[in-house]
Amino acid sequence: MSAAGARAQAAAGWAFVAPALTLIGVFFFLPVLAGLFLSVTDFDIYAIAAPQVARFVGLANYRHVLVDPVFWKALGNTLFFVLAGGPLSVVVSLGAALLVTSRLARAPALYRSVFFAPVVTTLVAMAVVWRYLYHPRYGLVNHALSFLGLPPVDWLGDPHWAMPAIVLLSPTSCTRPPPWTARAGGPGCATSRSPTSLPRSCS
Repeated sequence: MSAAGARAQAAAGWAFVAPALTLIGVFFFLPVLAGLFLSVTDFDIYAIAAPQVARFVGLANYRHVLVDPVFWKALGNTLFFVLAGGPLSVVVSLGAALLVTSRLARAPALYRSVFFAPVVTTLVAMAVVWRYLYHPRYGLVNHALSFLGLPPVDWLGDPHWAMPAIVLLSPTSCTRPPPWTARAGGPGCATSRSPTSLPRSCS
């Protein structure tokens, strides 16, 4: 390939990626840089109308955060969610993949429908459903616990149970189906599916 052809190919490549790079720069890098700049000032909500009143305070905000117990509590909750919710999402995704791909599973079309439901359901609707499931008086979860002789739990109101309840919800909002799950068909379409296709889970 000649030098002119290489330059033309490179220019075409940059032209194709320019829109994506522009969006990434405007909506990711610029906010990150702005956040880093504001983190070393005393900028607050009142300074939006007059940014010039913000003063440089150096690392004072970071020192304040490191001694704030709310920060450490939030960090602990985040680590708990990542360490518990991440593996749980992977296990649920793998189990769902085995259900919809295994020829030994009964009613694979039913499993595909159930597995695909969270994708076509909005997160708000799913949150409402889970809120009723976790209801301290009328929720199905506490109703099931009553059969085991266990007392009802305020899943979303008790600080000790709120995080585990959210972790249990995470697989339903994170899993995504492989492309072939949208295909119509029954057990006969098993031959068109790749045995290595797995659902994608949040990372």
